[in-house]
Amino acid sequence: MSSIKNLLNPPIEIVQGIEKLNALEKEHPVYIPLPKVAAFLGANAEGLRNSIEKGQCPFGIGWKKSNYGNKAFKIPTVTFYLWYTQAACFRQNYCD
Repeated sequence: MSSIKNLLNPPIEIVQGIEKLNALEKEHPVYIPLPKVAAFLGANAEGLRNSIEKGQCPFGIGWKKSNYGNKAFKIPTVTFYLWYTQAACFRQNYCD
């Protein structure tokens, strides 16, 4: 909890959510597996895939992998982290 400056005394659930996000980033520093992101967001993995395919997901990348209909998805860690935090670390220097 000490990694977030206590500017507004955020509720413990918010602090714990940021700690979970930081742990996810440490475990997957380059790309976060789609099922892990879905679980973190409390979403359905297939729904997240559909959202990426339709261009409705600002942090995910999807492409057609083969002519047989196989698809691939990637979620860059930095992009997801900045989306989730709305880049607060860079705007107001909230993070250490």
